[in-house]
Amino acid sequence: MLKLVEERGGVGFWSFDIATRRLWGSQGFHRVTGLPLADDLRSLFRRLIHPDDQAGQADLWDLIQLGHAVDREFRIIRPDHTVRWVALKTDVVLGHDARPARTDGVLLDTTAPHEAREITAWMQGRQTGVLRAVTAAIWSAHPAGEIEMAAGWEQLTGQSAAEMAGLGWLDALHPDDRRSALAAWQAARTTGTPYRAEYRIRGADGTYRRFSSRGAAQTEPDGSVREWFGLVLAVPEDARDAVPDAALGPLIRGARAVIGWSIQNLAAASGVSGSSVRRMEEFGESPRPRIRQAVRQTFESAGIRFSAIGADRIAIEIDLRRFPRS
Repeated sequence: MLKLVEERGGVGFWSFDIATRRLWGSQGFHRVTGLPLADDLRSLFRRLIHPDDQAGQADLWDLIQLGHAVDREFRIIRPDHTVRWVALKTDVVLGHDARPARTDGVLLDTTAPHEAREITAWMQGRQTGVLRAVTAAIWSAHPAGEIEMAAGWEQLTGQSAAEMAGLGWLDALHPDDRRSALAAWQAARTTGTPYRAEYRIRGADGTYRRFSSRGAAQTEPDGSVREWFGLVLAVPEDARDAVPDAALGPLIRGARAVIGWSIQNLAAASGVSGSSVRRMEEFGESPRPRIRQAVRQTFESAGIRFSAIGADRIAIEIDLRRFPRS
């Protein structure tokens, strides 16, 4: 049984007689350390410990000789030059005089779990770094929908954790976007489908900017929702350039109607030929980037802006200060 435990578990047993200074090790002990059976086992404490860990384990042999229990983890360099992580654990056996007589110990090869923890920590650190680089906020919520955590939200909006609790986060959204954002959140919670919404957020400086929020339910094996996890991503100012060329026609036609421009008026203001404008409107022909940009900038100067809202929605944003009744 002992042999099976040692071979399968990467374990070695050892014992140190305090009176005789004799150190005995099992076959598993020699297997873990790589030391020959005839070698002096005390070399484990003299020369096998990794140089970077020697300072922290300088008192190890003294503690064992004095009969103190230890529980340490460190690296060793075996005679074959391989580096292994080991855990050294001991228990002290008292003699008839109630003084320490023997130290029994176990040596475990912990390389695999230690490296697994390192890899996990590295991956988590990398993922966290990437998320911080590309997201404005990271949020999680209870199955019932109550926001549990929103890292970065206070820096983004100025709202404290208490202010954003419940549905308080809606207060940081543009009034015109709150209903659709809440409806999307309620629909996702009801159906368990991914949450997706785009809205304008009032920043800590009072300026509204467009953001995209994405979230998904993390489920238990039985399908029940354990928690929600999501991201708030900034929508670049040039995201309006993602408006499909085929959609420019009806957008331009609608924008002209708001301003009261004819095709000739738009052509004259943008420096684009009337025939190009007509082809864009009537046939959805893809204009060259220079022409598309010229038309877009002309409308923006007049108080009209094209915006892509998600993957399947396109809007004409109107400056109501210039067109209060539009």
